[in-house]
Amino acid sequence: MLFEGFSIAQTADDLSNIKVEELTDDQIRRFVVDINRLGITEDQIEQLALQRGMNPVELVKFKDRLKSVRKALNSSQPTGPTVSRGSSISDSISLMEQNPVQDFNTIFSELQLKNFGAEVFRNSKVSFEPNLRIPTPGNYQLAADDELMIDVFGYSEANYNLKVSPEGTIRIPLVGPVAVSGLTIEQAKKVIIRRLSNSIYSDIKTGRTSVEVSLGSIRSIKVNIIGEATVPGTYTLPSLASVYHALYASGGPNTNGSFRDIQLIRNNTVVAVIDVYKYLFYGTKQNDMRLMDQDVIKINTYQLRIELKGEVKKPGLFDVSPGETLSDVLKYAGGFTDNAYTSRIQVFRNTSKDRQVTTVNQDAIGTLVPQKGDAFIIGKILNRFTNRISIKGAVYRPGEFELKEGMTLIQLIGEADGIREDAFTSRATIHRLKPDLSPEIISIDLEKLLRGEGKDIPLKKEDRIQIFSKFDLKEGYYVTIEGEVSLPGIFLYEEGISVNDLVLMAGGLKESASLKRVEISRRVKDADPTATNTKTAIIYQQDINSDLRDSSGVSKFVLLPFDEVSIRPAPGYSEQKNVVVEGEIIYSGKYSLQAKNDRISDLVKRSGGLTPEAYLNGAVLVRTRNFNKTEQSNSQQGINNLLKQNYQNGLPPAILLNDYTFNVQKKSDHVGINLDRIIKNPGSEYDLILNDGDTLRIPKLLQTVRVSGEVLYPALVRYDDVLGFKDYILGAGGFSDKSSKKRSYVLYPNGSVKGTKSFLFFRSYPRLSPGAEIYVPIKRERERLRTAEVITVGATVVSMLAILFNVLR
Repeated sequence: MLFEGFSIAQTADDLSNIKVEELTDDQIRRFVVDINRLGITEDQIEQLALQRGMNPVELVKFKDRLKSVRKALNSSQPTGPTVSRGSSISDSISLMEQNPVQDFNTIFSELQLKNFGAEVFRNSKVSFEPNLRIPTPGNYQLAADDELMIDVFGYSEANYNLKVSPEGTIRIPLVGPVAVSGLTIEQAKKVIIRRLSNSIYSDIKTGRTSVEVSLGSIRSIKVNIIGEATVPGTYTLPSLASVYHALYASGGPNTNGSFRDIQLIRNNTVVAVIDVYKYLFYGTKQNDMRLMDQDVIKINTYQLRIELKGEVKKPGLFDVSPGETLSDVLKYAGGFTDNAYTSRIQVFRNTSKDRQVTTVNQDAIGTLVPQKGDAFIIGKILNRFTNRISIKGAVYRPGEFELKEGMTLIQLIGEADGIREDAFTSRATIHRLKPDLSPEIISIDLEKLLRGEGKDIPLKKEDRIQIFSKFDLKEGYYVTIEGEVSLPGIFLYEEGISVNDLVLMAGGLKESASLKRVEISRRVKDADPTATNTKTAIIYQQDINSDLRDSSGVSKFVLLPFDEVSIRPAPGYSEQKNVVVEGEIIYSGKYSLQAKNDRISDLVKRSGGLTPEAYLNGAVLVRTRNFNKTEQSNSQQGINNLLKQNYQNGLPPAILLNDYTFNVQKKSDHVGINLDRIIKNPGSEYDLILNDGDTLRIPKLLQTVRVSGEVLYPALVRYDDVLGFKDYILGAGGFSDKSSKKRSYVLYPNGSVKGTKSFLFFRSYPRLSPGAEIYVPIKRERERLRTAEVITVGATVVSMLAILFNVLR
């Protein structure tokens, strides 16, 4: 296509004519959002502005406005999870972020108003490319390089595709040359039919043969675009192109070009004047003539251009034709916005020496003729009401109301459908603004006013009346129940509520609940603070029935706000407690404890005794961790102290975290027992009392010893009662270079642990039993002593030996 590859040259922004006081808040906000997104600092903004010609005085004003807008934006940012949809600042920011600037060099483009209509010729989504698939227009004039398609059909048939020669003729076989240049399609068709009928196709005259003539491929034409075009020059266009196609190809008028005075010059004569605004406003391409070869399009400079800023639907720069008024220009701008303040419009006007500010009334808009360089600024209406009052609180229809002439407080309450039954009528308030906008409060006795004993109060605009509810002026009343009920907790207090009512609200009694000695705790309101034994609560006790029916005492006792009811568990009530025995036992499984002092020997006896394969020394008791609060606190403190000590000793954080996770998630502990002694001496100190959740495990006879840790080859070694600790270590390859021999220990099958004893240079290793496990930990690396430290230690040892020698003498 002829239009492909075309691009519009962009020039840097010229800020020499920027007037900061004429910039709108929306322009400044958009600029702030863009520079924040690009990460441009204030120093960089200052340098860029000066490079683009901004006046230093205007730059100072500009920086001050940037600070104020940034402060407003920061204060408008939401502090919670929700944002008000009515926030105009937040909405405008959202729109800005949807269309950010694309280039660092065009950051100042938002500060300059755009020419109305310029975006039409710079929008890549809008194309004025001519449609080449339409029927040939009847007034199309033929010229060199056009191609004609001649179709002869009927008694005779023939097809010809003939191109117009540079001399303006086509050559039809057996007919000869036919001059068609300068003729329209309709004229050329008549000439061709006449020549054909006078030659070989005489049947055309009788009607038995017909002829159709149409345009095949079209020629290209050269058009010159001069004047204030964005990219002036000579353009090659299709012969069906019109003026708007050429304007689009050249990028339209530049910043100095007129959108109202574009001339089409043909054969040194102006044949049409194009007004782009007519197309943009009315949608009609008036005078959009088809171009001819060597046509000239001249874009003249604008004669009168004004600015529209603020609350118009399409702010920007507008070219004004002679005789047009401000009202006409406002039509091109789409009119005022809904928030426009139209009573007075600010006008910044140039004089021969400087600028001046005037105002225009709304009545003068239709007659005011703009002058060169005028800037019209339309402000927003004030965010205030001339006749608004409001009432809230204990009325049936709170909200905002119209302030009618002579309206009083009683009339406003009537508009709100009256006060509610819970209204606090002793006092109501009117919040009012004084003439200097300072707030004041007026208190009234609403009860007297409603009885007609007080003088009614005339209302003023922006008055806010508040009538309080009785429930708003007192602490929220509630009662509490805890203990043996299904849903213990806090419940709303209702007058006349009893213990039985509260039990029902809490889901009823549990099976474990005691019906005796239900305790009610009540707040003390009038205690003597000077007494030595001041009461902090009043305690009541009463019995209740299982069916929650009122008895003589219960029906008389009514709860008060903030009472706390406690229902204790029955003294003789106990839930089943279960233990498990598994392994080499006759009847393994779960057993319920018969008494609180059931022991291990009782469990073994109830489960039928041991099998012949039972290994008594390997029996272990696994106890579930059912810590109370004190035990839980002590355990946590112990874990923390251990981790702190290990951290100070240089243990890596990953290992510390693993140890902490293991200790926290550990659900049970192994208790070392001696089952052989327990069976031989039932009830002795070795025979432990069982707890709920205990598990007794009795393994088969074990025949190996496991060696793990810092040995050369960790392995299972066959148990031999003649072997000692070191023999089993040798069976695993011996100690490694990093093994800590003095910290080695043995874990026995019953869960008990024994470590290595050291005295001076002697070590006593623990004895082994079948199923035991030997653990050899790693030796902790220590820093080597420096030479000075070795000398100091040596001197200290020598001194101590000398003192010891003297003492011995």
